[in-house]
Amino acid sequence: MLPTAQIEFEPFLTVANDHSNLAKELMVKGEKLPAFDVTRAPAELRARILSESKRITVRHDAARWQRLLREWNEATQSHLQVKNRQASTDNVWRMPAHEPTEIELVAEPWTAKAQKIEWFALTPKYLRCNITDLSGDQVGFVANAAPRPAWNELQIDHHDSVLPITKIDSLFDRHLHCGSLRLRARAVVDGKIRETPVLELRRFTGSGFRAAITEQFGLPYLFGSGELSEDLDTGPETNLGADCANFVVYALRRQGQRVPWSDPKRLREYLDPLARSVTPGTAKISAEDLQRGVIVHLGTHVAAVMEDREPVGILDQNDLVAHQLGGAPEMLTLGQLLRERRKNCFDLFRIRPSKTAATLVFGGDVMLGRSCAAKIENGVNPFAGVAAELRGASFAAANLECTISDLGESAKRYAFRAPASSAQLLRSAGFHAMGLANNHALDFGSMALQDCAARLIQEKIEPVGVAKAGSNTCEPSFFSVLDGKKIALLAISDVGPAARIDRANLNSAIATAHSHADFVVCLVHWGIENSENITDEQRELARWLIDHGVDVVVGSHPHCVQSLDFYHGRPIAYSLGNLVFDGAPTVASWNRGALLKVGLNEDAKISSASLIAVILQDGLPQMDVTESDRFGSR
Repeated sequence: MLPTAQIEFEPFLTVANDHSNLAKELMVKGEKLPAFDVTRAPAELRARILSESKRITVRHDAARWQRLLREWNEATQSHLQVKNRQASTDNVWRMPAHEPTEIELVAEPWTAKAQKIEWFALTPKYLRCNITDLSGDQVGFVANAAPRPAWNELQIDHHDSVLPITKIDSLFDRHLHCGSLRLRARAVVDGKIRETPVLELRRFTGSGFRAAITEQFGLPYLFGSGELSEDLDTGPETNLGADCANFVVYALRRQGQRVPWSDPKRLREYLDPLARSVTPGTAKISAEDLQRGVIVHLGTHVAAVMEDREPVGILDQNDLVAHQLGGAPEMLTLGQLLRERRKNCFDLFRIRPSKTAATLVFGGDVMLGRSCAAKIENGVNPFAGVAAELRGASFAAANLECTISDLGESAKRYAFRAPASSAQLLRSAGFHAMGLANNHALDFGSMALQDCAARLIQEKIEPVGVAKAGSNTCEPSFFSVLDGKKIALLAISDVGPAARIDRANLNSAIATAHSHADFVVCLVHWGIENSENITDEQRELARWLIDHGVDVVVGSHPHCVQSLDFYHGRPIAYSLGNLVFDGAPTVASWNRGALLKVGLNEDAKISSASLIAVILQDGLPQMDVTESDRFGSR
């Protein structure tokens, strides 16, 4: 089986006559030919079809297929999740290898009770595949390799609804306890057999580039992996495996590097040389380069340096490297690698340091009403603590969670009106644009919203996410940040009366943005208030936005910081929390926000992306120097 494949299934379509030998024998006997009737599928097959229904496409009589699924599905469903953790944007569950954890079977609704539980691990059937058209004679090291990857189901001796990681630890890399593993479970729920969709768990060691290397352990070697394509995922981002160069490229893309799938020769174009034709013990490496990524290049093969052992700062034969060739990834010493490859010397490269020509800074929720309004009217600048970061940026924007207008009335419990001077304060703080697509934009009605937008424009701040009169279309705004280069900014809301996620219009707006700009950012108001948990709806929309051309997704609304993730090499800041907001002085998450800082190179491509810690005191932000590494960077 192939756990990520999109399946085309036509259970109601007769495509041709049956010319098999069995059919001929039955026809001679005058007996009826057997036919598969999916409506009479046994319970186990129904459970498998339901668990994989999102991957199955039925084109002929699709309405009948959906009716059949609803009939089978009835009320109860089940899925797997990792306790106290969240899935990444690509729906992979990632966690450090040293952390104890549990995988739990969840039946819905919560009143349903799962019985007769069976757990299964999906492990690669082949550790080496040749998915190209080249034969074993042309590429000897993949001779007799399978033409495509496949997975076996291995039953786990465990029957409780909670599976401790210790029960499956032996299925990960035996030395580092890291790598990729897929799981599914089957149970009887309310008298019906139910099977969960596959959960992919990835354990890693270290951080950054090296963490992304180790999470791939256990996956098969796929010669030609750059040619993989599954739905909108390509290369090893299909999560099926990699070859030697794309094993490294995958790790780069997980850190936000926009490197195409490649081979050892072309990979050189995206790396900086440190040394040429060197031998162990003669090349220097720094801790900074090691964290970013150091590559040993052997001409037709590459490996990632994982650990600089004594003597520190010199790459010698005892230092550890990771590579993938002819099987699952492995860790070994540089000396072992050179002996296996029959090499005496190598070239040494590092991941190219970011060269930033422009900086974009984004803030979270800005609410200038209530006690913040009183401070403003008393001459307090609410942005004084972060002004240096904002003013130092080539472009700055945030979500405006209030109305700068004297117009309108509101019956809402939480309606936020800001003083008239707020627009000037936003401009002096360094903002170039403010997102107005949120659940408070219409606190005082549409006329107040339009008045607020006009006040911002008067201060040369672009209001983004406000539909023009007579239009419900999301339109981008454009800004020059580099000589001859422009960025486009969109703002959309998935909550409140300003919600306008019309995907047809949004797709058109993204296309318009790309036709006039080199880089597209989308501000999204979404998620659940006061929750650090990212919802499935957020992840799905983030994928959709990036798959349709958005380069950076910036989230707001939860009033707490949610994680920074990368999908197809593009950053997603799910929530930056509060930037200016009073009301909860004792709630730590409410008062710990973040700025998203994105570096662009001279071609308007991402050179860096990181979260900068901010702490709120009485609703006003300060740079959080005590926790400057709270989020790290990628």
